[in-house]
Amino acid sequence: MKSKALFLTVMLASTGAFAAEASAGNDVQATQYTYGMNLDVAEVIAIQEAPHARCELVPTEMTYRDSQGQVKSISYTKLDMYCE
Repeated sequence: MKSKALFLTVMLASTGAFAAEASAGNDVQATQYTYGMNLDVAEVIAIQEAPHARCELVPTEMTYRDSQGQVKSISYTKLDMYCE
């Protein structure tokens, strides 16, 4: 349950806070997130969203460092934060 709460919190984080380290994990192949997947996120490096219009599903990729220090990336689809 903790990993799901952490994942939701990370999804809502602003991408600007992580821009300085965004290039650190560009060479990492993203894994597609599936419901119930156990995530080990110690530090978020970057969150990148595809260009999109308001209030639609958005392809998103999160690059992070796990508790072992390895840089990993996960891709998922989320609802645009401006939907009402």
